[in-house]
Order: sequence, then structure tokens, then C-alpha cells
Amino acid sequence: MNTYFFEVQQRGTMLATLFAATCLVAACGGGGGSGGLVSDAPAQTPGAVSPPGASQPPTAPPPGFPPPPPPPPAPSAGAAGLACAAGAITCVEVTSGSAQTNLPITFGQPFRSGDLSTSQGLSAQDSAGNTVPVQMDEVSTHANGSVRFAVLSATLPSLPANTPRLINLYPAAKSNPAVSLPADPAWNLQVTARLSDGTTLVANPQQQLRQLIASGAGRRLHGPVASEFNVVAPMINQATGAAHPHLVARLHTRLYNGGSRIRTDVVMENNWALKANPTNLSYSLTVTANGQTLLSQPSFTHTHHARWHKVVWSGGAAPNVRLRHHMPYFLASRATWNYNLGLNIPDSVLLDEARSLSSSNTGPMGTAMLTTNMPGTGGRDEIAPLPRWTALYLITQDDRARASMLANADAAASAPVHYRDESTDQPISVVKYPGIALRYGASSPSVPAGNGSSAWTPDIAHQGSYSYIPYLITGDAFYLDEMMFWAAWNIAANDPIYRERDKGLLMPEQVRGQAWGIRSIAEAAFAAPDSHAMNGYFDTMLSNNMAWALATYGPGKSGPLFSPMGALISQYNNNQTPSYESDFFATVMSWLAENNVPNASAVLNSVGRMQIDRFLASTQSAGFCTSRAAGYWLQTMSGGSYINNWADFYRANYGSAACEGSAAVGDPAYPDWAGGYAAVARGMLAAASNAGANNAATAYARWRAFTPQLESGARGFSSDPSYAIVPR
Repeated sequence: MNTYFFEVQQRGTMLATLFAATCLVAACGGGGGSGGLVSDAPAQTPGAVSPPGASQPPTAPPPGFPPPPPPPPAPSAGAAGLACAAGAITCVEVTSGSAQTNLPITFGQPFRSGDLSTSQGLSAQDSAGNTVPVQMDEVSTHANGSVRFAVLSATLPSLPANTPRLINLYPAAKSNPAVSLPADPAWNLQVTARLSDGTTLVANPQQQLRQLIASGAGRRLHGPVASEFNVVAPMINQATGAAHPHLVARLHTRLYNGGSRIRTDVVMENNWALKANPTNLSYSLTVTANGQTLLSQPSFTHTHHARWHKVVWSGGAAPNVRLRHHMPYFLASRATWNYNLGLNIPDSVLLDEARSLSSSNTGPMGTAMLTTNMPGTGGRDEIAPLPRWTALYLITQDDRARASMLANADAAASAPVHYRDESTDQPISVVKYPGIALRYGASSPSVPAGNGSSAWTPDIAHQGSYSYIPYLITGDAFYLDEMMFWAAWNIAANDPIYRERDKGLLMPEQVRGQAWGIRSIAEAAFAAPDSHAMNGYFDTMLSNNMAWALATYGPGKSGPLFSPMGALISQYNNNQTPSYESDFFATVMSWLAENNVPNASAVLNSVGRMQIDRFLASTQSAGFCTSRAAGYWLQTMSGGSYINNWADFYRANYGSAACEGSAAVGDPAYPDWAGGYAAVARGMLAAASNAGANNAATAYARWRAFTPQLESGARGFSSDPSYAIVPR
């Protein structure tokens, strides 16, 4: 469990306060670590890539002189990672459940800043010495212009059964090989929905695919290994010939092997933002190709402003293959926080994860293991820098953790936060619609209210990171869109007046809402390809929110939302600081600072005067107490004025309570529990240390010594690694 967060938003108080102040698998989509091979999904385990800052060979191996293959890798190399070849930027491990030839795979790959220029391409070789054709698409870049993330596709010439094989990735000269696609692939997909009122809707998108191939429009992946097109197919009423006003089939159609093998991610959407009369729809669905039934979905209710998807294959079965990343390099890219890869996760934890998933609803509109009443109190596995299942996957690359991570990402698509602008075919934008309001406030233009109930009550303050890591792992467009839908909703949800209309500020949110909302915007800004229509939008929204954070929480600032000691003040709880929520905020600022987001370091160091320095020995000498540093709600004022020294701060919150030499079991910070305030603080301090924040390394070392049971106890990080972030 992750945290217990109690607090009800009070808009009236706010007003007064504010105005006062794999498949990893190439062709797949799921899978994991040590559980068994999974088709359309992979697992992973990490080799010794050069540490950050180490020099890399400036060029690829000379033509005709490939590097000698490394010895066959062990199935799992633990925290050290995969044994990548010398000179490789990184590598991935592929394992097949059966012997296969010319096996195509597609996956996501983050890159460390400076490791790969956008003027370069990639070459690849497997650990058997075979040249592996590889292509790179959907590139996003670091601020210095080097590649941050790319979707990679490769073809393995041969792959024996149940034998892990490495694919080493090298920088190479960029090339533009010829791409040959059939003008009319043998796809012939048909999507049929039968509504509960007897209406039959059909999409026959073959002609659209032909047109996209001919024009090159709607193309996402393009190369000798894979070409993928986004085919948006209206569902046509067979009685009237009219397109259904709300139900749309969005078909991410990936052609491998010259179009003879086709992977289609069938995404069904009921989420136009501004169309009249959005409503829940009950229907059954059948997908066929060339007369073969690929999917048969019994009747269910598709709620408004929600989506679901299912991957189908034609021209061959889904590959039975698992792909694992070199996880030390993955984390060294700063794509996410530095989770403890040396942590030993008992198999019983992964078994329990699989049991929980198997007993949950993972069908269309199923909510898997997510908490749908998001504003409600109580702990939940998705509230953390990354959800519990995602942290489990990063550390273990186990099939069971992967299955849980992807199933919960899919389940998040059932929430009513998906508002697609029909005029742009993208998530809603407050730049285009400065007055739009998706949750609070009067909206201009008016957003039609949905007809029909949903299991969900979404909010920002209790929101998980659902689809970011799934996208980085798989490279699938479905997860990229999911990430952007949630970020776009977070921006447009608040009252236009308080978010300052097209600025998209998260200022009206609780402290934790600011943290998780900024995280979601940063995820979209980091991952969206540079060529994507929404890339600049999320960059701007992130910049706007960081400028506001600097002006409100930056050096030398104080006011209704920020104390002179650096405490973040809740707008809704009478000048108290929510200590654990502020740790969330500092954790997010740390990740942004590591990625050189402007203003993040300045905000982190300013907030760190409270969040970090309360754990220092010098602060205890000044009258505070380290063992009580990880708290819940803390008073920041006395007699109507802000407290401005540690001794008074301690007395205001703990009176004359004795100061202990460690955080003892039974302490309100729960120092033996991976979901307690002590664990939240551990993760924050490690993240801040990685960002180079003032005093963070010293504070982390001290607090770690105070909380040994988080590493050794039965309820510690080995049972729930959500906050198991460690210094790099």
C-alpha cells in the first residue's frame, strides 16, 4: 500500500486564500520477467554499460569488422544488468518460446543525454554475431538535442527456443534505406459492433489503409523492419449508412515482413470532447480479417469519454517472445527515478501480484487493481512516484509484474478523462480553448455532459502514473495517447479563472495535486515525439507551471502558500503544511531537476530548506528532532505569524515530546512500512540527492540510518518498492 492521504478540497477556502495571496515484444504488447514467455508482451532483466560520464566510442564498429560477440548472457544478471558488448550504447535481451527466424520486434528505448545524436542512426548485432536490421522512429530529444527516447524496431535473423540472446545497439551513420510496402496489403480488417438496441455498426478500413500507404499520411513508424499507420475508421450504421457520432475505431496498424505479417492495436473510443449527447454505449464487438475471427468481445457497456484496446495479429500468430531492457542504463537515462535494482523481491510478492490481477476485472472498461473513487481516503498502490506494480517491474522485469503494469495502464483508459478534439484529432488544448473547463468552473465552449454513469470519480491529487513507463517499455501508440489524455485532462480540469486560462496552471490543486499534475505534464513533454502535434503544448504547459512554482516557492519567496522556512502551505487546511504531500512535490522537482527542466533546481533547493533540512543533525541541534521529521500535517504558524526557527517549529507540533535516536516501530511515521511517511521521505531524499539538491546526500544517509527496517523488515521495500529510490 502506498499512502493514506486524507483531505477534502474546499473550494470556498481556496478562493479566499488565493485572492489573499512488450510487447516489448516487437510485435507485442505485454510480458515480463521470470514467469514464462508471453506473447504480445515481454519481460526483462538487465550488463555492464559504461557508467554515466564514461566515454563512448565516437563511431560504430567499422564496416566488415563487427565487435566479437560477448559470451551468452545468463537469464538474469540482477542489478548489474545485461552484459552488453564493448562499444554498445546499451542492449536488450530477447528470448523466444520456440525457434523462430526473421522475427520482428518493436520496443521503446530511452537514451542518456549525449549518447546518441539526432544526426546519427543505430546499428545492431546480436550476441551470436548476426547483423540485426534496426530502425528508429518517434524520436524525442533532450534539451541539448541528443536523443532522449525512440521507438526501435529490429528483425532477428534467427532465435533458438528458450535461449536468451542480446541485441547490442551501436551509434552509426544515419541512413535512409528503401522501404517496400504492398499498395494493398492482405489486411482486410472488419470491425463489427452490435449495439444493445439492435443497430449494427461496421468499419471496413482497407481503403483507408491503401490511401495512407500511397500518401504517407498517418504514418508513425517507417522503415525496412516496420511501418505503422494510424487508421481512424468511423463505425457505419448498416441501416442508414451514417457514421456513429461517438464510437470510433482507431487502428494502429503495424506492417512487418513487407506487409505479410500485420499487428493491429484495435482501440475503440467513445470520447469526442465537444460533440452533443455523449453517452454510454452497450455493444458486442467482433474483429475479423480475411474471414478469420481475431477478436470476439461479448456485450459490455462502454462509458463515455473512455477507451479500450486489444492487439490482434493477421498473417501469422503473435510472436511468443520476451524482451528485457538493460535496466541500469534505462534508469541512468533519467527517464525516471533511480529505483534500487539490488533490492531482492521475494517470489511470494510476485505471486500475490499475479493472484490479485487474476481476480480483478481486466476486460473492456474493467478497472483492474485501480481505485476508482480517487478523492477517497486510504492507501492505494498507484499513489507514489511510480505505481507499485511499475516499480516491481523496473526492479525485476518479471512477467507477472509486467502483466500487472500493463493491465492497470489499460484499466486507466476506462476513466472519463479522455476528451479528443474532433477538429485536431488530439486531446483537448487550453491554448485552443482557454475557457474550457472539464471538471470545475463554467466552460466556454460548453462541454456536453455525458449521459450514463461511470465507476470513476477522477481527480489529480490521488492520481497515478499509469502509462508513462508502459510507453517507454513498449513504444505503443496506445500508451502514448493515454499519457497525453491524462495530462491534457489535468490541465483543463480546473476552473479557467484559477488556472489562468491558457496558462494551464495547477495552482488551484492541493500540494499533492500540483506534484502529480506536474509529473503527468512532464511525462508527456518528455515522451511525446518532437514531431508530434502536442509536443510543444506540453512543453509550454510544463514551462508555465515551473515559472509559477518559481514565483511562488522560489528563493526568497514567502506568502499564503509558502512559509519563510520553506514549507509548502495547504490552501485547504488552515496554514498547515502537508509534510508527506510536500515530499511528493520535492520528489517530482528532483526528477525534473535531473532532467535540467528550467527552474526545477531553484524550486527544489528552496523547498528543500524544509523538506530536506529537517533530517539534518544540525537541524536537530537547532531544536528539531530527526526521528519526527517524517510527519503528516504540521503547523507553520504561531500567534498569527509564521514560525521561523526549528525549535519553535518542533514545540508547535510536538510540544515537549522526547527526541528518539531512531524512528521506532509504532512511530506515526511508520518507519517499518514501505507505504508510510518514513518511506515517502526516504524516496524523496534519494531523488533530491540525485538532483544535487543542497544537503540531500547528507540527509538521505542520516534518515536511512534511522529507518533500517525499510530495508530489512517484512513490511519494507522488498514487499512494496514504490519509494525504493536510491542515490545514483
